[in-house]
Amino acid sequence: GCGKMGLPMKAATKLKISAAAILLLGAICLPEVVSAAWHMVHGRTVDYRQWEVKVPFEWYAVRHGEVMSVERMTRLPWNKPEAEFQPMHFGKAYHFQYEVYGKSQAQALKGKGYLLQGQRDIQIAGKAGMCWTFNKYKEDDQLWIACIVPTDLTAADYIGDKAYADEFFSFLTQTQRNPAAAN
Repeated sequence: GCGKMGLPMKAATKLKISAAAILLLGAICLPEVVSAAWHMVHGRTVDYRQWEVKVPFEWYAVRHGEVMSVERMTRLPWNKPEAEFQPMHFGKAYHFQYEVYGKSQAQALKGKGYLLQGQRDIQIAGKAGMCWTFNKYKEDDQLWIACIVPTDLTAADYIGDKAYADEFFSFLTQTQRNPAAAN
């Protein structure tokens, strides 16, 4: 009798251990845990060119060559909100005008299904800039916010759910000058 009862208990123990391991692995992969680990390693700010960007909790930064993405951790891997920082390359003879830049952004994003909703002035790292907000056609909760600080030749775009747009603006306005960058 004891031998027969021992086998199912062994299988049950293996099942419990396996379930605990899966739960532990799942907990480690939770956005809050991954974000906390990123912040423990990298701190609260990342340097991007002349900017020192304060990365909020539940967000993390990744570099792709000249571009830096600040992405929000989400439980679902698709439709992940992200801010993308990139240098702007204009010729020496180019005379920057917000109106011209805004129209070219509107034209480019219209091709991706986004329609201009408005624009606003912004200060990033002590310099004047402008942001244009676009809504995705027939998906009002999806935004593309295109910002530029022409004197720093740097752009910052947000692509994602409207619910996180305020977080994007918050970390943009908290961005400081990078003390290591030459002005």
